[in-house]
Amino acid sequence: MIRDVHHVGIAVSDMNAALALFREALGLPVVKEGEAPARGARVALLAVGGSYLELVQPTNEESPFARHIAEYGEGLHHVGLWTDDIEAQVRGLREAGVALEDREPREGFTGRLSYLRAEAFDGVVMEVVEPGDGAAGEAPTPARPTRASGRADRSVVTQIDHVVLRVPDAGAACGRFEEWFGVTTKRTFERGPMTFAFLRPGDVILEVIGPTTRDGDVGSGRIAGLALEVKGIDDVAAGLKEMGYPIGEPHPALQGGRIVSVHHSGACGVPLAFIDFG
Repeated sequence: MIRDVHHVGIAVSDMNAALALFREALGLPVVKEGEAPARGARVALLAVGGSYLELVQPTNEESPFARHIAEYGEGLHHVGLWTDDIEAQVRGLREAGVALEDREPREGFTGRLSYLRAEAFDGVVMEVVEPGDGAAGEAPTPARPTRASGRADRSVVTQIDHVVLRVPDAGAACGRFEEWFGVTTKRTFERGPMTFAFLRPGDVILEVIGPTTRDGDVGSGRIAGLALEVKGIDDVAAGLKEMGYPIGEPHPALQGGRIVSVHHSGACGVPLAFIDFG
């Protein structure tokens, strides 16, 4: 039913600052730019392997993205799930009684799509999309990033590795993914007071985290992190540090390999990490 994560939507206050990071510093190619007048937004779509980052800057105060930024600040806004049959997908969601923002698919920047209401996943905003031309995985090879000095790096972002969803009840959220989208949970474990669950609809992993007691606040869900897979993590970290981005030092990752994070204050509000499996 769902073949992968199509894109991760990021609400930004300054498109130029966002492009400076994702296009210029990280070398991700922009495959589509334009306006979405119905949503009051300027949009840029950047390829990351077979998936995308959708940067959205509101152009008026009535835009839902402006309201999101006013309430939560800029940063991760929604996850777009890739379907090959949007009509059947939305019809199935309606029949299952899912709360939908768009009860019929509509034309959007990335293709024909429908947003679920935030309450469907306790605050996490999800969208289903059947991608249109230029947004269906035919992305060009990402350009190689360069350091501030202009020296070419060997490093390259290869794909979105995982997206972190924080929810009040991980088990319930995983049940909805399976019932509504046919996406099953691959593994779960508990660490301290938290439950971790991992789903893989395609190349991109969804990491769902919630309290083990299942007594989290309803509506407290959010998209809590984005990790990009890279080759050459030391070069990535050194290059971003030279450019003035607030990045830490690479260290061993729980998933294997090595990981390093950029503080959200320097990444357009996005808790951003890079992981290199070597």
